[in-house]
Amino acid sequence: MRNNALTICCGVCVAGAFGVFTRWMQDLTAFDEHGLYVRGNIWGAVLLLLCIAAAGAMLGAIWYLKNHERLVSPAGFGAAHAGGGVIRRAAWLIIAVFMAVACFALLLTAGSSQYASLLRVLALLGLLADAGFAGMAAAGGRGEKESSGASPLVCLACVLPVAFCCFWLVVSYRQDAATAVVWRYGPEISAIACSLLAFYYLAGHAFGRPRAYTAMFFCACGAFLCFTALPDSRLMALQLLLAGSALMQLFFLASLAANLRRAPEAVPREAEEEPDAPPAQPPEEFGTLDDALRAEREDEEFAGSFVEYDPGEPRQKNR
Repeated sequence: MRNNALTICCGVCVAGAFGVFTRWMQDLTAFDEHGLYVRGNIWGAVLLLLCIAAAGAMLGAIWYLKNHERLVSPAGFGAAHAGGGVIRRAAWLIIAVFMAVACFALLLTAGSSQYASLLRVLALLGLLADAGFAGMAAAGGRGEKESSGASPLVCLACVLPVAFCCFWLVVSYRQDAATAVVWRYGPEISAIACSLLAFYYLAGHAFGRPRAYTAMFFCACGAFLCFTALPDSRLMALQLLLAGSALMQLFFLASLAANLRRAPEAVPREAEEEPDAPPAQPPEEFGTLDDALRAEREDEEFAGSFVEYDPGEPRQKNR
C-alpha cells in the first residue's frame, strides 16, 4: 500500500505549504505595531478554515481506507512499521541527524533567551526523544515473540518523544504566559499538542493497544501544524525542532500507511464451533449408499415377517 502512503504524505506537505503561506501573511498583516491583533483581518479566518479542511480531508482519507478499502494495520509494532529497505533506513537516519543538530543548536543558543535553563533542558530531552525515534524506526520489521506488545527497549523508546512533547508544552506556555493575543501562540501550542497525541498513539502498538488510524490522523495533523507554525518568530533552533518533529511524524505516517493490509474475511461462528461432519460413507460390501440403505430396509421387513412363538399350555390331540 505504498501508493496510499505517498498520496497521504504528499497531501500533508501540500496542505503544510498552504499553511506556511497563510500564517506568514497573517503575521505580516494581522498584528499592529503594539503586537495586538487587528480585528477583521481575513487571514485568521483563512487559516482556521484551512485547518478544518486539512483535518476533514484526513478524516475522509481514513474513512476511505478503513471502511471502503477495509484495510487494517498489523497488531505487532515491528509488522506495523516494516518494509522500506535501504530507503527507509536512510530516511530515518537523516531525520535523526537533523533532530540531533537542532538539539545541539538549541543548547548553544539558549543563553540568549530569557528562559535559557528551560530551553537547555528541552534540548537534552530532545536528544533523548531523537534516540527514541531512532529506536522506534530501527525496530520496524523485527518480529516479536508476543503480538500483544514489543520489547521493553522499544516501549522505552516510544515513551521518550511523548515526554519531550509534554515538557515542550510547558516551555511554550511559560514563554507565552504574558501574551494576551491567542493568535500569537495558538498555532505553536496546537502543533505541540497534536504532536504529543501522535506519539502517544504511536506508542500504542508497542504497549499492545494499537490504534493505527488514530495515530495516522494525529501524525498528519501534527505535521501540518508544525509546518504552519514555522513562519512565527522564535529561535532558529526551535524552528529546526518544529521541522524535525514534523518530519518524524511524516515518517511514521508513511510507515503505518504503507503497511496497511486487507482484512481477512470473517468466518461464521457456527463454522468455527461446529466443523462440518464428513459425508456418510457406504459399507465396504456395497457399492453405493443407496444399496446399503435398501439392504437395511429389506432386513427390517424380513425380520418383521416372523411371529413370536408363545409356548403356553400344550394343546390336546383330538381323539
